[in-house]
Amino acid sequence: MEKEEETKNTLQAEYKKLKADREEWLRAGREAAKYTIPSIAPENDDLEFKKNTKKKLLTPNQSVGADGVNNLAAKVTTTLLPPNQAFFRFKIDKASVKQLAQEQGEDPNRYEQEINSGLANLETMLLDYMESFGDRICLGEALKHLYITGNVLLVFEPKRGLKYYPLSRYVIKRDYCGNVQTVITAEKIAFVELPVKFQEELIKKRIELMIANEDENKCKLEEKEFILYTKFHRCKSNWVTWQEVEDIKLEGTQGKYPIDIAPFIALRYVRVDGESYGRGLIEDYFGDISYLDYLSLAIKESALAGSKLLMLVNPNSTTSIRELSRAKNGDFVKGNPNDVQALQANKYNDLQVAQATVDRLEQRLNRIFCMKAAIQRQAERVTAEEIRQMAADLEEALGNHYALMAKEFQLAYTKITYYHLRKEKKSQLPDLLREKNIKLTITTGLEALSRTSDLNKLVTFFDVMTKLAQSAQIVGAKTDKLADLVAASLNLDVSGMFYTEEEKQAQLQAMQQNDLANKVAPNIVNKGADMLMQEQEEST
Repeated sequence: MEKEEETKNTLQAEYKKLKADREEWLRAGREAAKYTIPSIAPENDDLEFKKNTKKKLLTPNQSVGADGVNNLAAKVTTTLLPPNQAFFRFKIDKASVKQLAQEQGEDPNRYEQEINSGLANLETMLLDYMESFGDRICLGEALKHLYITGNVLLVFEPKRGLKYYPLSRYVIKRDYCGNVQTVITAEKIAFVELPVKFQEELIKKRIELMIANEDENKCKLEEKEFILYTKFHRCKSNWVTWQEVEDIKLEGTQGKYPIDIAPFIALRYVRVDGESYGRGLIEDYFGDISYLDYLSLAIKESALAGSKLLMLVNPNSTTSIRELSRAKNGDFVKGNPNDVQALQANKYNDLQVAQATVDRLEQRLNRIFCMKAAIQRQAERVTAEEIRQMAADLEEALGNHYALMAKEFQLAYTKITYYHLRKEKKSQLPDLLREKNIKLTITTGLEALSRTSDLNKLVTFFDVMTKLAQSAQIVGAKTDKLADLVAASLNLDVSGMFYTEEEKQAQLQAMQQNDLANKVAPNIVNKGADMLMQEQEEST
């Protein structure tokens, strides 16, 4: 009885139990992959197959789906992980800065600048750490699974970076609010990749079960692949993880993570309360893309049939078919031209209706996938400003997706990478994730897709002030009050940027002293030279 209970509690048994709840979403993902990228979710990708019974993947009759998914994945990847550009920021609370500066007797503005400079150095260090893994490649492939199947799992492996699992390689259980409770992944692993102690234990176990020839069994065992199960489970105060192979727990694979720093990132394109899995982008527009595929097939077959050349000859005619077939170009053949005609389908008008429907479907799908073909209208002249405005409208449509990815990917990815960076540095770096006065923010959305938004605001501020400064002097307006109003309208903090009256007076005095020194110094040098010449003359 004890052995039966242990077998029921293994990760393999739990994976099979949760696997049944996943079939509905996996079936929908495979159906969506048929019309976009079939290799994303093939039919026979179950790890339990003893042999790799690979089947030829069906090719869609159109490339709009694949082109759109690839374009959208590339665009969002560049936005979420911009090359050599931080998408996160560590901010310190200004009230805390003033309090700390007062306690230490320092200037609050200068103290805040020093802290921000230190945080900027940590951001650069963390960004270099992220770039060393090349996670942008993994994210790009994972996003294709996200848009097609609606689900994908990312796991951060120390010193290796991100690794993605398709929907057919993991099971997940969430509560009604969407919080992850349990995740189990399944993957194949070679015998030589297993720990040495486990290899010995596995050999003993197989020898006890079957086959008397030990050498032959060992040879077959080394060539065999096993299924490695990894579990991440949520506890009250932390995440626990371990791995099992052949219902045996691997020693040294146990680990713990803080409850707010999960070692995995479970992404969903469309989250639905009460469901453990999400819905994909293709599922929302499945009607258009499947209809486009059917029409593309019909047009393709009609075009092939229409391109086939068949000549019909009147059976009662005097024209010889043999002479026509043997005649060379420019030869003379006896016959009546009305006796020979080409076979025509006369389906041109019908095909035009189908082609017009295909064009409308492609236009709608291109707009969904933010393709350039949906931006530029069909006209002789299209202004650059018009293209920029339409591109901004298309990007704005992805605002909700960016916001969701900022919470579920960028924030979680930043936390787990900084956690492992501190671990590699042996906790020499400050624990900013636990510091109450430090806040981790993600820059995302149309206005703040990158860190250049603050720079753009600053450039706009000085451009506006340059234009208004002369008018303000003419009417007698206060430029400092005007600067505060412009900064407030741009949501830009300019505190400590301008000199105070005391600093201006100090600078003026310093400039006057420098001018006085420049005027007096030459006279002193000339007088000194005259005195030296006079002393030399007297001595001679």
